[in-house]
Amino acid sequence: MRLEQKIYSFEEENTVIGIGDASPFSNIKHILEKIDTPFVEKDIEKRINPKLIREDAKSIIALGLSYNKIFVGNIDNKIRGKISIGAMGLDYHILIKEKLEYIKNSLNIQGDIFVDTGPLVDREVAKRCGIGQIGKSGNIINKKLGSIFFIGYIITNVELKPTKNTHIKDLCKDCNKCIKACPSGSILENGFNYKMCISYLTQKKQLDSEEERKLINRQIYGCDICQKVCPYNKNTYIEKVSNLDMFYPNIEKILTMSNKEFEMTYKKTACGWRGKKILQRNAIIALANGKYSKEALNILEKMKNDTREDIKHYVLWAIEKLNDKR
Repeated sequence: MRLEQKIYSFEEENTVIGIGDASPFSNIKHILEKIDTPFVEKDIEKRINPKLIREDAKSIIALGLSYNKIFVGNIDNKIRGKISIGAMGLDYHILIKEKLEYIKNSLNIQGDIFVDTGPLVDREVAKRCGIGQIGKSGNIINKKLGSIFFIGYIITNVELKPTKNTHIKDLCKDCNKCIKACPSGSILENGFNYKMCISYLTQKKQLDSEEERKLINRQIYGCDICQKVCPYNKNTYIEKVSNLDMFYPNIEKILTMSNKEFEMTYKKTACGWRGKKILQRNAIIALANGKYSKEALNILEKMKNDTREDIKHYVLWAIEKLNDKR
């Protein structure tokens, strides 16, 4: 069996695997020079040249892991927020890295593994490795997994035959469901305004404007709206989740959790890297964006004397917002 066939044999029901060469991604240099993207490597040469990461790089092995989930339990009358399905359960960085480590060790090849931590543009890696094309939402779309999957890759010194990309280039055609559904208007016909993306706003350190706080709505972390309306995400792999707190987190629990409880509940999830304070801030904003209720007001009243000045500021603002709704 050829090495490429062995690599493809690791593909499972919830994963896709592809191979690409390690030549520079010169085609996107002019694009990267014009945009300012958060949370990424600022050296553009490192973002486009695999050989600056690994000098002897010859090939890239890409893995896509589905995070598509649906809630199948019962909802109670607690005040709850929403969390992105990608932030539920064990951090995808850990899951994908383990899978890539297993592939690398099983094949006995040398390589460097990256899961949302390397300088290369993940979507471009995925395209080159034949596991999808970029849709209007900016997400990579794959025939098997839709657009709801994370990407990791191995940069290796082994010469491998690239995967033939059989995906349709004009995937979206006249469809603009994601553009219409995006509450913030961050998805554009010819681009993406990340500064208005709800997922970005839930991770942003400061939310100074009323508009930003309103856009978050009840999101504690991330956003799935553009994913939910995408036709390619119908009839794909999906995991059923019955854990209510995982899918719709209890806001009071978030606001009263200790550091130890945060470590146990969120630290090892994809939203844990932003820390407890950001999640609590978003939970406070979620209360302010909800309907007025004595329960919501009581939760906030208990936090009026929080020693953290920034959190106290959001609490007092949220109390005023709720009282205005009486």
